[in-house]
Amino acid sequence: MFLRTVVLGILASTIWFGTACADITIQRVPIDNSSPVLLLKGEFSQSDNPELLAREVAASGAKVITFDSNGGHVLSAMAYGRMIRSLGLSTLQLRSSQCASACALSFVGGVNRQAEPGAIGVHQSSFSPESNIEGNAAVAAVQAMTAEIMTYLIEMDVDPKLLQLSLSVPSDDMRYLTANEMQNYKVTWGSLPALPERAASTEAAPTTVPPSTNTEVTPLTTEQKALAFVATYHDAWSRGNSEALDFVEKAYADTVDFYGKATPKAIVIREKRDFASRWPIRAYSVKPGSARVTCSETCRIDGVLDWYAKRDVDDRVSSGTAEFSLVWDQRAGTIISETGKVIATDKGASQPTRLISQWKEQNTACRGGSGDSAETMAACDRRETVGTKLQAVGWCYGREGEYGYQMEWRACDAASPQQDRAVAAASPAIKVKRPNASDFPIQGRFTGKTVLPDFKRRDREFNSFRTRIREGMREGPNFAGHYTLIQIGCGAGCSFAIVADNQTGRPASFPRGGEDNMYLNLDYSRDSRLVAVQWLSYDVNKCFIEFFDFDRNTWKPISKTEIGDTDACYKPIKENLR
Repeated sequence: MFLRTVVLGILASTIWFGTACADITIQRVPIDNSSPVLLLKGEFSQSDNPELLAREVAASGAKVITFDSNGGHVLSAMAYGRMIRSLGLSTLQLRSSQCASACALSFVGGVNRQAEPGAIGVHQSSFSPESNIEGNAAVAAVQAMTAEIMTYLIEMDVDPKLLQLSLSVPSDDMRYLTANEMQNYKVTWGSLPALPERAASTEAAPTTVPPSTNTEVTPLTTEQKALAFVATYHDAWSRGNSEALDFVEKAYADTVDFYGKATPKAIVIREKRDFASRWPIRAYSVKPGSARVTCSETCRIDGVLDWYAKRDVDDRVSSGTAEFSLVWDQRAGTIISETGKVIATDKGASQPTRLISQWKEQNTACRGGSGDSAETMAACDRRETVGTKLQAVGWCYGREGEYGYQMEWRACDAASPQQDRAVAAASPAIKVKRPNASDFPIQGRFTGKTVLPDFKRRDREFNSFRTRIREGMREGPNFAGHYTLIQIGCGAGCSFAIVADNQTGRPASFPRGGEDNMYLNLDYSRDSRLVAVQWLSYDVNKCFIEFFDFDRNTWKPISKTEIGDTDACYKPIKENLR
């Protein structure tokens, strides 16, 4: 699609989504015993006139539009999409042609929209070679066009999160959407008007149009929604850390029965974040037919999944099969219970054998089944989904020049886009040199009985946190000789710290924390005044490490270093220090 969120947006006259070199042409594709389908072919350009489409629709009586386009000019594509919507037309896309880049903007203009898996392509945008925009003018243009695209997507009832997907796809590559992705982002919607099964043969157009006599959208049952949620959950957990953790932070209730214990959401998210930092390359896929759902006020989903994960430090691989059980509150759309157990692990694994086996099973069902059956289409969709996950973890199907019978899943070549993206997802943050802790000596170690704060008078500003402070201080000093550093959660990814003097009982605030400094991570010792603190700024999506000297009850800043984007803050601070 056009897509690229907030990044290098789309400048009306200079940004293209593909190599635009020809204007859009409109061709009639004859259909037996029905009005023709109109084919929009070529690249969108500034000179295109959507009024020509209105005239052709009036003359032909066409009700369905299809495309053969690699993209082009964004504003022109949106203008065609709005014309398609105003005329009440439906859109159809088969894999025999394609609708990629900006073309997808026109496609989503359809009142009803249907597409085969792999027929709609998305990637990052880029400036045209003729563009000479830079500096403040470019920033202003990006912001203005991004706002226009967001407005357009909302107008067409498409999930604006679709923009985020393009960020992982370089402008010289293309990501073709699976059926599930198109449904989740509302790229496909509704059903097409009834059409004969056979279209007239033409080189430029699809040769068949799937029939449909039902124009009503059948609402999903609660059980189907629960299954869709579980599929979305495991799809999200198979993505890069930033996307995966953004999803799971919204997926859990405030308190979760987490493996048999009532657990605050913040603790659950912390465990997920720690796991993701250890295993940044992941793929999870529920075994087809294994999921079982029972719903009343909530839904319980039990099933079996295969997984593959890889570390970024020592290339260690984890592979196996596990049972899972989730309880989903359909009204809030959140998980209220989670448990599971490992069934089997693959010792010495070096490849995602179980996911490759899933792909092969679905490929056999897809290629060997009846072309118009729901079971066959479902198998094709599952094959596409598993294939996308395999590619995301650095595995490619076949090599250039191989025939179908020769093609197998192999680790991608070092130069392949999939391998580059998997390596990039696992790349470590910038390592920050830690100051010498011995350069910040303490002034004696505390011995004796801890003095607790006076929460009723002198220290009443800390009264709201008295339980956590007392519990922390009773464990004894852990910082700078006679102090206790206590970290307290304030929501998903949010925490702050308090330092309390065990000799005087006086507590004080730490200079970082709260919503301004998310994913707060501290590194300190009892034998030094030095504190290392790692935190994320949502304003700029950057991760920082700072060092402070706690000298005579005063926090003195030493240094501050940007270590990477959001993913860097998902790693423990000790991994980012040297």
